[in-house]
Amino acid sequence: SNRIFLPRRVSTRGLVELDLSELKDGRLLLIMRGSNAGMDSLECPGRKWISFSSDGGLTWGKITDLRYDTGEQFYSPATFARTIRSTATGKLYCFLNINADPPVGNGPRYPLQVAEIDEEKICLKKETVTIIDDRHPELDSEHLQLSNFGLLEDRQSQQIELYLTRIGERGGGNEVWDADTYRYIIRFLNGQK
Repeated sequence: SNRIFLPRRVSTRGLVELDLSELKDGRLLLIMRGSNAGMDSLECPGRKWISFSSDGGLTWGKITDLRYDTGEQFYSPATFARTIRSTATGKLYCFLNINADPPVGNGPRYPLQVAEIDEEKICLKKETVTIIDDRHPELDSEHLQLSNFGLLEDRQSQQIELYLTRIGERGGGNEVWDADTYRYIIRFLNGQK
């Protein structure tokens, strides 16, 4: 395929941890992680980046930032996003970290959210953004990472299962890896979460 990239002034570590999904009209959607590490987070805020292919991945369109259906931009750290189509609803959903404030490089990696993808406009439906898990200010360390999760659909129940180790929940340093793994069950009803 053709080469797609972002200049270093937009993403210092290129585009990595790709997520590929097929849209209802047959186009391919590629969601990519960039990074603003080493740059001013206000001048170069963290985003999720997207590109489309209408020919099965032989060629890719211009890279743009993933936005809400309102046209608003949102902040996202250098973490991957994952998409899955629900058998129960037939809709495509995106699981990712969205931050209220501009992230710096890889963090913060919380909260973890899910949102429905508008497959015509190729954006997140803002009204569907739902928090799956977030840092508890009194119980969780500031080093908490709600990223690097596994995702699958149970074929019988049609529920989404998300597996996540809450790295850093007990602290940084030597405690960063002392974390529990959780299974989250997500059920979509009539197009809603």
